[in-house]
Amino acid sequence: MRLVWRKPFKAEERARVVAWTCQCRTIVYELCRAAGQSYIRRTAFGKDGQTVHETYRWSFAEANKVWDALLEGQAV
Repeated sequence: MRLVWRKPFKAEERARVVAWTCQCRTIVYELCRAAGQSYIRRTAFGKDGQTVHETYRWSFAEANKVWDALLEGQAV
């Protein structure tokens, strides 16, 4: 499964992070919930700072399926 990553929406800055990957990696993923929907946030840390991208919004159930696929290496 190939995920579409885009620039974050500023309108949804009040998202609740419900799951995340280890902060010890150069790329950290977070499962977020806001306004009745869920999405995945990807933060890449590099020499020039951090770059943040997000997926499209899904229902909670669909986002959980995508999150599981990401953790199992079946989504990028």
